[in-house]
Amino acid sequence: MKFHFKFQKLLDIEKFKEEEIAKELKTAQKKLNEEKKIESLLKSLLETRQIEMTKMLQANAAASTFVLFESYFTKLNRDIIVQRSRIKKFSEEVEQVRQKLLAAFKKRKLLEKLRERHKKDFDEQEKRLEMKKLDEMATSRFYYKHIREKDVLE
Repeated sequence: MKFHFKFQKLLDIEKFKEEEIAKELKTAQKKLNEEKKIESLLKSLLETRQIEMTKMLQANAAASTFVLFESYFTKLNRDIIVQRSRIKKFSEEVEQVRQKLLAAFKKRKLLEKLRERHKKDFDEQEKRLEMKKLDEMATSRFYYKHIREKDVLE
């Protein structure tokens, strides 16, 4: 007799769900990394422009240039703050998807353990049936052998 796990379809569905959530997590992590790169780019741009302004300060540039730089720096700082909030949002999203993946993983593992337990019980039952058959065969041979010996003696 062949082993059949009655929850195999459910296990297959859970495996599929886990794979889909893993893909979702990968996408969310990729997006988070892109947002971090944008933040890094904004910070390096701010640093570069501040160095340029410092050089212009030493070269005695016009005041209007410094006002322009200051408004530009203000905008860059606002952009960095907005980018940090986006990073925070995407970090939370990654964490939510990670928790979803963990729940799916636990559910799949539970079903796999149940499958293993059912398989073990099935194998033990098969072994008991086989031993019973072998015992019956041995008993039958002994019985017929014993009857023949009685017939021969008589």
